Amino acid sequence: MYRTCWLRAAPALLVWLAACSVPVDFSGRHRPPPTPKATSWETDTTEGAKAFEEGRYQDAEDSLELARERAAGGTGNDLAVAASLSNLALVRRARGDLTGAIEAQQEALSIRERVEGADNPDVATTLNSLGGLYAARDDYAAAEPPLKRALDIRERVLGADDRYTAQSANNLALLYAAQQRYAEAEPLYRRAITVFEQRHDSAELTTTLENYAAMLADTGRAKEAEEMERRARGLKAADVTEQPTR
Repeated sequence: MYRTCWLRAAPALLVWLAACSVPVDFSGRHRPPPTPKATSWETDTTEGAKAFEEGRYQDAEDSLELARERAAGGTGNDLAVAASLSNLALVRRARGDLTGAIEAQQEALSIRERVEGADNPDVATTLNSLGGLYAARDDYAAAEPPLKRALDIRERVLGADDRYTAQSANNLALLYAAQQRYAEAEPLYRRAITVFEQRHDSAELTTTLENYAAMLADTGRAKEAEEMERRARGLKAADVTEQPTR
């Protein structure tokens, strides 16, 4: 499962329409118009995030584009611009505009590499998202370099046992499995499973077990696939049991 990250820090698109008449309160006295709500990069981004979560993708893109423009208009706001571009990529992907999403994520990557350095974890996150976008349009040759580079950065900077490193291992394994490069995919799946087990990360472990099970089934290893699926079902059942009652 390719991972993307909504970067919360946000602006809001607020359109103020001029009134056609002078406002009057119920006592008949004239009253001043309400003070317009202040907008900023943060409020625009928050509005875009809310619209995205509600499935209002055009509204989300409008707000996030305004956020990007607002950040680009200042100085020292390069990382805010990059965040807006990554958020726009997420919205465009949801709308089915993979080309536009890739362009936005590529621009975000260039900014982060320049500002934060080539080995920064934020660069790895952007690479991971970019690889997922290429894979979503079945361009596996283009997807592999950013996914491999993301894994390499996370291994060196965060460590081999970090959950984000394990996520990268799972994503690269998924890509290899899609290409029927099963001998390369399997050790990556097993590695990710080990890390998630050690960290008691049931959600990530469930996803990786399901991905691994699908690969095992595709390669005729039905018994092993059923074992992975059984483990994934058990984790899901345990998670439901642990949910607080209301």
